[in-house]
Amino acid sequence: MSLADSLSEFRAGIAQTNNLISMAYEQDADGNDIFDSTKKEFVITSAFLKMFIYWESFIEESFSKYLTGELSTNGTGVTCYISPNDREHALKILIGTQKYVDWANHEIVRRLAKLYLENGEPLASNIASISSELSDLKTVRNAAAHLSSTTRHQLDALSSRILSQNITNTDVATFMMQLHPSDSTKTVLQYYQNLLDIAAENIAENRT
Repeated sequence: MSLADSLSEFRAGIAQTNNLISMAYEQDADGNDIFDSTKKEFVITSAFLKMFIYWESFIEESFSKYLTGELSTNGTGVTCYISPNDREHALKILIGTQKYVDWANHEIVRRLAKLYLENGEPLASNIASISSELSDLKTVRNAAAHLSSTTRHQLDALSSRILSQNITNTDVATFMMQLHPSDSTKTVLQYYQNLLDIAAENIAENRT
């Protein structure tokens, strides 16, 4: 699978996420919502988690492809400081002595990129450009995966900052479906998705 395939797969995953969310708002012939609020919350939260996984998978795939000499979608290559035998070997090098690579931790990804790719590119700069948003998404991911008093407080704090109002006892679905203050044509989820898409395209094109 090429980098173009990886990008297409990521985008298809985002589209699937949005289709699932659209289903949560479907109505019957009488105009009544098919899903109640509890089911909507479950579907939207689950869809968000899938979206986050699609992003992590894209980063892992693009990183390993560049390490094994894969050309970008523009036909350009990158300078690597290692020569793994194949994808599996490349991933083992990235994991090192750890149990796994935390692809959700953008600082770890940037450090690995700078260690194994010349100037860390094209991953380092593109990840750095959305580092704040990636931190936001990790906060939402944590709340979606395990809503405790700590993760709820962090989600409330994030929601309050993004929406510029005091938010308490919110949930992932409610926050994600709010209109983003900087672009009222997009929900908060769509706003983040757009940033991820731009970063993914830049990485696949070897563009910094």
